[in-house]
Amino acid sequence: LGFFAARAFSPTAAQACKAGIKAVTWNVAAVNNNPFEYWITHKDPAYNQLMDGVQDYIGNAGTRDVPVKEVLTEAMVKQLFEDMVAVGMNQHDVDQVAKRWHLEYKDRKIISEFMKDSLIGKKRLASMPDRV
Repeated sequence: LGFFAARAFSPTAAQACKAGIKAVTWNVAAVNNNPFEYWITHKDPAYNQLMDGVQDYIGNAGTRDVPVKEVLTEAMVKQLFEDMVAVGMNQHDVDQVAKRWHLEYKDRKIISEFMKDSLIGKKRLASMPDRV
C-alpha cells in the first residue's frame, strides 16, 4: 500500500520512489491509539510531505481508492500462494485462502472497503489506528 500510495498521491513522492524508495510501511494496527506512534515531528520536509500524503490518501482517497487487486496483483498473489506451500503450509488451507482472496478481497476498494472495514480490523488482519 505504501509504495502505491506514494505513487498515487503526488508526483514528488513518485519521483522519490524512482530515486531509491522501494517501499514504505506504516504500522496502522498497533494496540493503542497513541498518535505519536504513527507520526512524529521531524525537521525533514520530505518526511512531513510523505506523512501528509499518506494521511490525505487514507482520509480522501477518492479516485485513488482502487481495487485491492490493482495493488496486490494476480502475479504477486500467485507467488504468495506458491511460497505458502513451499514453506510447508497445507495445500488445502492455501486453496481456501485463495478462494477467499478471489471471492471476498481482490475486488474491494483498498481504502474504503478494506482498510476501513471494521470487521477486518476486529480480526486484526489490518486496521486503522483509530479502529474506524
